[in-house]
Amino acid sequence: MTGRQNILDAVALKKQFRLKSSQTAPTGMLTAVDNVSLELSRGETLGIAGESGCGKSTLGKMLAGLIKPDSGTVRYLGSPIHEMSPSDHKVFRRQTQMIFQDPFSSLNPRMRVGDIIAEPLLVSGSGSSTSRRSEVEAIMTTVGLTAEQYNRFPHEFSGGQRQRIGIARALATSPGIVIADEPVSSLDISIQAQIINLLQSMKSAYNLSLVIISHDLSVLRHICDRVSVMYLGAMIESGAASDLFRRCLHPYTEALISAIPGMRTREKGQKNFLLNDDIPSPLAIPSGCRFHPRCRYVRDRCRHEAPALDEKNVGHHAACHFSSEIYGV
Repeated sequence: MTGRQNILDAVALKKQFRLKSSQTAPTGMLTAVDNVSLELSRGETLGIAGESGCGKSTLGKMLAGLIKPDSGTVRYLGSPIHEMSPSDHKVFRRQTQMIFQDPFSSLNPRMRVGDIIAEPLLVSGSGSSTSRRSEVEAIMTTVGLTAEQYNRFPHEFSGGQRQRIGIARALATSPGIVIADEPVSSLDISIQAQIINLLQSMKSAYNLSLVIISHDLSVLRHICDRVSVMYLGAMIESGAASDLFRRCLHPYTEALISAIPGMRTREKGQKNFLLNDDIPSPLAIPSGCRFHPRCRYVRDRCRHEAPALDEKNVGHHAACHFSSEIYGV
């Protein structure tokens, strides 16, 4: 990342949750995020990929300051966010906003949509009620809604319109960073492209740095500058999107890309690598390489020794003992 200014970075983040025992599961420590580090440079779009349950959403909430890590540090413009003064933390909260996964549950059904969008401005004490309304109406128009819809309630809108409301709420404070958690996963396929295109146009219009969290690599391929891939709470590959999709360096990433219709990850004539097994429980992460129970290239070393996330090519990191041999690095 030499020559770029990091607006947000994370160092060795770890987060665990203690689960209470039930009829179906014993008490245990669930490792949601395990020693994850990443960087977001100003004006960049970073994708975070992985299957459901891999820790993507927990990581996103830690980056937004909504969850405090058990260990590790999130830094905004070089300053640890949990060591900031109240005034500096208020600036961080204005500058870092989140779009949540479910547009049906992330909006208060008892509030009018104009008030929902205006709430961040109200909390931050920005402007008068009249000026806030003018700002909100302008933002609604920008995201494809109308000022006449200000007094309507969320149930009067479609899923795509509700996600536009969520985007408008995130943009209300003129942030520098927007973290979007699965922004299109709950929407019809016909609406997904509209929301992705809206995010791209908003990035340009508002000079945003974006973090896009998604299990769908086809979405990240379309919109991201860099992509980081998570598996069972850990980062297992990271690199420029163009490099990662042209030649991935981890078998898990290979399997995810193989699931994209029309994508070819291996040499001509070789079959794509599809995962059939379920992801192991984060309550019992496998020893050695955490992916080894599902890996078609597994060797004895993989079962006993955890690979480091090493730089295999310039700016391209992977946690695999045999990347060089498998992918010809």
